[in-house]
Amino acid sequence: MTKDLIEIEARVQGSFSSDDPTKALEHDHNYVKKLMHAYLTTQNKEVKKNVGPKICEALETHTSLEESVFYPHVKELNSALIERCLEDHQQADDLIRQMKELLPGEAEYDELMQQLHDSVTEHMSVEEKQLFTEVRDSDINLYDLALQMQSYESNLVAAHARLSTTRPEQRL
Repeated sequence: MTKDLIEIEARVQGSFSSDDPTKALEHDHNYVKKLMHAYLTTQNKEVKKNVGPKICEALETHTSLEESVFYPHVKELNSALIERCLEDHQQADDLIRQMKELLPGEAEYDELMQQLHDSVTEHMSVEEKQLFTEVRDSDINLYDLALQMQSYESNLVAAHARLSTTRPEQRL
């Protein structure tokens, strides 16, 4: 792996600032942006093989957290914006589903990664500039929201760990 990839670190699971959990979501955004940059700016097949699936996994975890906890908690602030964000997530999910049928580094995978990058980058910008600002300026209990997000993420990680230790024939 290249030196740049060693420096790209994911947010520690469950690390939500009790006064502003949107900071953790922004950290996730930055992590994905760095991974996408690493993927899209290299021709190294080994790097692409390692980074491509990390991008998809990070996005799936992040969108699950937002859709299950964050969005329902803040929907009252701007329901139209939340609907747009959910549509963006659906578009990303569709691209990721297509990518999972391919191998990282293949031409079609690279094209889908570029589409995913463009879509996700725009989505992140909307969240950070509009939604997160509205959340921070609201009277929503950010401490409670952070605790709910931590709990959800911990359960998600535990479920993923259980699934990965289950024999393939036992998985449903």
